[in-house]
Amino acid sequence: MIPQIEISAKRASLSLPKAMVAGLVWSALTLRRRSFARDARWAVEGLHPPLSVLGAEHVPARGPCLVACNHYSRPGLDAWWVALAISAAVADRRASADASPSAGDPEIHWVMTAAWTFPESAWKRCALTPVTRWAFARVARVYGFVPMPPMPPDPDEVEARAAAVLRTVRLARQIAPRGGMVGLAPEGRDVAGGFGEMPPGVGTFVALLAQAGLPVLPVGVGERPRSNRPGRLCVSCGPLFDPDLSVERERRDEAVAAQVRHAIARQLERIHWSKGRGNGETFALEREKRGF
Repeated sequence: MIPQIEISAKRASLSLPKAMVAGLVWSALTLRRRSFARDARWAVEGLHPPLSVLGAEHVPARGPCLVACNHYSRPGLDAWWVALAISAAVADRRASADASPSAGDPEIHWVMTAAWTFPESAWKRCALTPVTRWAFARVARVYGFVPMPPMPPDPDEVEARAAAVLRTVRLARQIAPRGGMVGLAPEGRDVAGGFGEMPPGVGTFVALLAQAGLPVLPVGVGERPRSNRPGRLCVSCGPLFDPDLSVERERRDEAVAAQVRHAIARQLERIHWSKGRGNGETFALEREKRGF
């Protein structure tokens, strides 16, 4: 049994650069493409204390991968910081590994929620869910993401979910030969302070992406505790692996999900136990040098 990993720290609120938010709003309105890697590095540049990265050497310099991470969030730290922190760390690694034109594409094509559903509030669900669905569809187009119907699954969205899975698999087949990356949080929902269970179907989804040519890069995101100071946002990357797909089809979904969950949990344990030890690498931004 894989334990629940709780990473606690003194709470600090993280905010996005106002100029970046304004640029994203304009791009969403005009459907002008943006680089999420560039925006991620911009956002992470303003973190204090700076982002800490463990296991950066596991990020492939050029090759393809499926970034599988936990869906960490808490009040003051929204889940989009998971994608921002990982994308910044991966882009930094790819830029530093090889400055030649053959260096890997720094962009991660994230699978993102298609809407916020506000299950605790009927009026928000009626008034705001359609707005977020419209806005998130445009954000997905701007960044090259894949919108997925939100969790928990709605019986009326079965066909939409299947179509999103197929779009992601087709995307994986297109970008794998040139070293592209897809990213997803298998839990599919906010998990306050810990690590949640993976819903049925996730293992099958990961297996399809692995068969499309994407080995799994397990990544944990959490906050490293610091005495009487706000915790440091930390990304920990583990070794690439190909899921074992030899299990009979009836058990494959559960078996692959367990492999991915175990690999992510190992990275969360690494963040937790790294307190007071060699603190890994601090994210170093070199925007002018690398053209970001």
